[in-house]
Order: sequence, then structure tokens, then C-alpha cells
Amino acid sequence: MEKNFLVFSNGEKIGDGIIKLQLLHEIKKRFPDHKLIWMTNKGNTVYNNQLKYLASYYIDNIIEKANLNPFFWNKISSNYDLNDVFYEYIFDTQKAIYRTVALKRIKCKNFLSSAGNGFLSSFRLNFKKNNTRKYYLNDLFDLLNILKMDTIDNSFRITIPENLQNGLEEIFNRNDKYLGIAPGAGEKNKIWPLEKFIELGKHFEKNNFKIVLFLGPNEMSIKDRLLSEFPEALMPEKIIKSFSNIEIVMGSTKFLTCALANDSGISHMLSTKYCPLIKLFGPKDSNKFTPEHANLKFISSSQFNSSDVKVIPVEKVIKVIEDSIS
Repeated sequence: MEKNFLVFSNGEKIGDGIIKLQLLHEIKKRFPDHKLIWMTNKGNTVYNNQLKYLASYYIDNIIEKANLNPFFWNKISSNYDLNDVFYEYIFDTQKAIYRTVALKRIKCKNFLSSAGNGFLSSFRLNFKKNNTRKYYLNDLFDLLNILKMDTIDNSFRITIPENLQNGLEEIFNRNDKYLGIAPGAGEKNKIWPLEKFIELGKHFEKNNFKIVLFLGPNEMSIKDRLLSEFPEALMPEKIIKSFSNIEIVMGSTKFLTCALANDSGISHMLSTKYCPLIKLFGPKDSNKFTPEHANLKFISSSQFNSSDVKVIPVEKVIKVIEDSIS
């Protein structure tokens, strides 16, 4: 009988999808002879879209928008025939009890979920209560350890396609120093002032760094200003056309000396561990969204007794960057 491992979520946007790539890596490492199926309930997953190429290293099949129903008199799924499907493992990554009850209707040998303190699970969950908020992927690793204990592979790095790397080598010079800057974010209260990004960029330009700009669709309004301040800045996404913008940002980190970003989707793309990344936080919790790794550091407005990211001084950011690349 084919061995199947089903992972259930309610959908992934780009940042969440990038973070969970390490979870996919861990599952495949621990269950290499299992077919990995990724299922979403209502939402879409970037594993079937922008991150389809990278996810294909791990995921064998995707069931998107299963629309599960918890009531026994209805079909399990309105979009798929799941009544006679059997999985050896079902791994629930979300915590909404209503969705977990619906998921439980699918036949399986081992069911694991932390929803409702794990009362529907095949395994006893005995996590120690800790009031300290930790990186949220660690909660999923704790669950995975219940199925099969193993050491987390902290050397994990996202695979960069060879053709993309070859294209980037034509843009970047290995003998030069590059500072990547991502000055935007989807929420305005997460954005460090543009003037501070410019002041910092000027400092590093004087120290023989070349500026690399990473701009999302909401940052096009500041593009002209930035290019007027940094006329020689590189924008790899405007040069390479054969890969998605997301893949290009992630691939560029193999050539950056360091990167600086607000708490944003682009910051997740820059979190490949190939170069030091400094993330600026305020007002959200930096611990929850920053994994523990030597190449990833954060500066939070809470360090300056404020929830406003604008209070973070340029001098502090410059020092952290210089310490990271020394």
C-alpha cells in the first residue's frame, strides 16, 4: 500500500509559504518514503502558484480548497471525493476546531492536531505551557516530533534554481559588496521612514557598497525617488524575465553582502540564510516571526520603549549591519 502523508492548512500567502518550506523539508527528511500531499480548506496556497517550482521538491500532490464539512450527513468535501481515501498520517497545521472536526472525518491511521488542546489527536499532546511567544514554526516542529523525533536541520536553505543563479551571476560581480534594501510593507505602520533608508544607503555607498533595491507593487510610487538618490542601484527583477519576482529576490540573496527590510512579504523572500538579513519591527512581535539563526537579526521598536517602527535610529541599524558583515 502506498504510504501517504497529508498536511492540512487553511491556505498560505507568500510569507507563510516561504516559512513553511522548512517544514516541508523536515517532513520529507523524516518520512522519505511517503508521498506528501498538501491540502487547503478554503484558501489558496502559493505552493500551487508563485512557489510551485520550489515546493515541487517536496510536495507530490496538492488538494486546494477542499471545503471540508464537519457534519456526517454531508459529503466530507464538496470539491473532492474523499470518502474512500486513506492516509497513514494526517498532520493538521491550523487550530480552528471546526475545521479540525471536519478533517477528522477523513480516514487515517495517525491523526495529529493541536486544535482544542489536541483532544482529537491519536497522540497525547503534553507541551509545557510557556508564556513566552516563540517563532511560530517551532510549534509545528514540536508537533512533528510527536510523530517522529529528530533534530531540526538548521542548515536548511532554500534551493535556488541553477538557471536563475546563472542569470544573476551576469548581474552581480563577486568582487563587489552589495546592500539589499526593501523599504516597503503591506501595512503602513510597519514601514521605517524612507528618509532613513536613504540616509543609511548613502552611508554604505560611501563605504563602497552597491545598492540593490527590492520593491513590491505598493512601492512603485517611491521608485523614482530612490533611483534619483541611487542612480546606479540594481533592480534584478527588472532585468531577469524568465523567473518570477519572488524567485529572483530569493536568488539574489546568494550575492548580497547584507539585506535590510521592514517586517514584510519581501523580508520573508530575503530570509534564505544565504546573506545576513536585518528586519525592522514595530508594532508586531519580532520573536514570533523571526526564526533563530545567526544570519537573521531583528531590531524592534520595543527596544526603544515604543510600538512605532519610526523611532528606530539610523545609527543603530548601521551598527547592526556592520556587526553582521564583519
